[in-house]
Amino acid sequence: MKRLRRWVRASIRRRLLWLAFAPLGLLILALTALTAYWTSTYNDRQLYMKVRADLAVASRVLDGLSQRQQARLEELGHSHALGSALNGESTQSLAALLDETRAAMQLDWLRVVPLTAFDDAPELQRRLQSPADDGGLSGLDVLDAGRLDNLAPGLARRARIALRKTPRATPSTRQYETRGMVLRTLYTLPATTGHPRLLLDGGRLLNGATDPVDDIRDLVYGPGTLPEGTTGSVTLFLDDVRVATNVRLDNGERALGTRVSEPVSRRVLGDGKRFIDNAFVVSGWYVAAYAPLESLTGERIGMIYAGFPLAPYEALYRETLLQIGAVLAVIVLISGLLVIRGVDVLAGPVRRMHHVIHGIREGRRLRIGHLNGQDELAELAQEFDAMLDRLDAHQDALQRAAQTLERRVEARTRSLSEKTRALEEHVALLKQARASLMTQEKLAALGEMTAGIAHEINNPAAVILGHIEVLADRLGPDVEPVRDEVETIIAQVERIRALIDNLLQYSRAGRHDTRFHREDINAIAADTELLVRHALDRHGHRLHLALHATRAVECHRGQLQQVLVNLLLNATQASDAPMTLHLRTRDADRDLPGHGRVEGVDIRVADPGPGIPLKLRERIFDPFFTTREAGSGLGLAISRGIVRRSGGELSVASSPGRGTIFHVWLPARAIPSGAEETTTRKLLDSLSDMSTPSARG
Repeated sequence: MKRLRRWVRASIRRRLLWLAFAPLGLLILALTALTAYWTSTYNDRQLYMKVRADLAVASRVLDGLSQRQQARLEELGHSHALGSALNGESTQSLAALLDETRAAMQLDWLRVVPLTAFDDAPELQRRLQSPADDGGLSGLDVLDAGRLDNLAPGLARRARIALRKTPRATPSTRQYETRGMVLRTLYTLPATTGHPRLLLDGGRLLNGATDPVDDIRDLVYGPGTLPEGTTGSVTLFLDDVRVATNVRLDNGERALGTRVSEPVSRRVLGDGKRFIDNAFVVSGWYVAAYAPLESLTGERIGMIYAGFPLAPYEALYRETLLQIGAVLAVIVLISGLLVIRGVDVLAGPVRRMHHVIHGIREGRRLRIGHLNGQDELAELAQEFDAMLDRLDAHQDALQRAAQTLERRVEARTRSLSEKTRALEEHVALLKQARASLMTQEKLAALGEMTAGIAHEINNPAAVILGHIEVLADRLGPDVEPVRDEVETIIAQVERIRALIDNLLQYSRAGRHDTRFHREDINAIAADTELLVRHALDRHGHRLHLALHATRAVECHRGQLQQVLVNLLLNATQASDAPMTLHLRTRDADRDLPGHGRVEGVDIRVADPGPGIPLKLRERIFDPFFTTREAGSGLGLAISRGIVRRSGGELSVASSPGRGTIFHVWLPARAIPSGAEETTTRKLLDSLSDMSTPSARG
C-alpha cells in the first residue's frame, strides 16, 4: 500500500487520475447499492399495501355473503307463506316450502325446529333463548360429522377432506379433516300464541366449495390488477387446513387438504394477529395476507387468505437491476475515457511549466510560450512570460485600482440608499402592526358586546321555543289549523339562535386556540360523516368517501371538523333532488412565498348541484353575505379564517350546471399567519355599517 501511494504521488497525472476515478467508483457503488435497496423496499411496500387491501376486500365480501344469507332467511321468517305453512293453512306443505327456498338460495340445509329442541353449542342456545335477543345470528361455524349428517344426509361425506403432506407446515399425524366449515344463519321466528317458539336454521357447507372463493378472487383480482400471466388466489382455512381454495397443485387440482406454513399458523391461529408478508404457499413463495376467522360464538376457527405469486415481481426486479447495471457500465466507460483525456490535457501544460521553472533556476533564459486553450494555466503562462514586461504597466495598474475604488464607493452609496428604503419599509410595517393591534382591540370589545347580547337573546329565545312546544303539546290535534304558524315561529327562533352562535364564533376570532396537534385527516373526515348523517338522510343525499391522504397534519381537530361540517351542510342545501356528495383527501404539495415547496393535504368537498354564478362566487367568503333566506353569511367566512390560521387555504371552483368543488389545503406542519386579518377587518366594517342609522332603519 505504501509503495502504491509513493507511485501515485510521483506524478501529477497519476494523482489526477486517482482523484477522478476514486470518487467515480465510490459513486457507482453507492448508486448501485441505493438503487437495489430502494427498488426492493419500494416494491415490497407497494406489494404489501396491495395484498393488505386485497385481504380487506375479501373479508368484506365474505361478510357480505353472510349478511345476504341472513337477510333472505329473515325475509322468509316474516313471509306469509311460511306462516300459513306452519299453521297448516297453505296448500303447500312446510317441507315443500323449505326445499324450494333451500334450492333457490343454494343452501345445503334449511329446517325449522323448536327453540327448546335446539341442541347446538351452549353459547348459541343461551343467546337464542334470551328474551332480549329476538333477532338472528349469521356467520361461520364448525360442525362435526355427526351434526352434519343430522342436518342433511351425505353432508359429512362431502365435508371429509384427505390431508396432504405440505412443505413447511407444522408436523401432524392427522390424515383426514372430518369437520365442516359452514356459513350458517339462525333466525328466531316471532312467537305466536299457543305454539312453541321456533328457530329457522339454514346454512351452506364451505368444505370443497368453489363458488365463494372463485367469486371473491374474480372480484379482488380482476383483469389488469396483476402482471400478465399471473393469477391471484383466495383460500378459506379450517384451523390450518385449506377447505376452500383456488390455489392449484402442480397437476392443476385445487390444493384442498394442504396446510398453511408454520410461521403463518403461529401468528394467525396462535396469536390471533394478521400476517402480511412473503409466505410459502403449497409449492412456492407468494405475497400473502392472512386474517383469523371467528365462529358465531367468538371462537377462532380458521383463517382467510388472499395473495399472488412473488416470482413475476422478483423477475421484474432482477430485470430492472440488470438494466440499471448496464446503463451504469456505459456511463463508467464513457466517463473513464473523458477523464483520461481530460487529465492528459490538464497534466501536459503542468509538466511543461515544471521543465521551464527548473531551467530558469539553472540560469537559462526560457519561456513557457503559447499554450493551447484559455484556462487558468494558459493565463498563468502568459503572465509568467510577461512578468518583466509589465513593470512599465504599474501606472495602468494604479489607475485600474483607483477605478475599482470608485466603483466600490458607488456600490457602498447604493447599499446605504437601499438600507434607507428598507428602514422606511420597516416604519410602514410598524404602522401596519399598530393598526392591526387596534383592530384586535376593537374585535375584543365586539366579542364582549356580542357575548352579552347573545346571552340576553338566547334566554328569551329558549323561553319562546319551550312555550311554543308546550302549546303544541297541549293543543294536540287542535294545533293542526295553525301548524304552519307554529313551525314558522320555531324556525325563526332557531334562526335567531344560529345567527347568535355565528356572531359568537366571529367575536372569538382574536382569541382562538392556537395550539395545533398532528391529526389524521382521514379519521377527521370519517368522523364528520357521522355528524352530517342526519342532514344527508333528511335530503335523501349520499356521501361517498375517498380517503387517500397518508400524511398527518398539524391543526385544531374541532375547528377543522367545523369547517368540513359547514361545507357538507352547504353542499346538502345545493339541490332538493337526491344526489351523491364526494369527500376526498389526498397528499398535495404547494409553493408558498417565503417557504418554498411545502408538503400538505388537499381535502375536496364536491356536489353535482347547480353551481355558483361568477358574480356570487367572488363574494361568498365575505362576512354576512348569503343567498339563503335563513342564512347568516358567516359560515364560509369563519371556515376560511380557521383554515388560514394554520397557513392553509380555502378556495372554490364552480361551473353553472356542473356542480361546485371546495378545496381545503392544509400544510403538514402548521404555518401560523395573520391571513385572517382581512376577514376580520371586513367583519368590523360590516358591523360598523350595520350600526349606522340607515342600516338599523
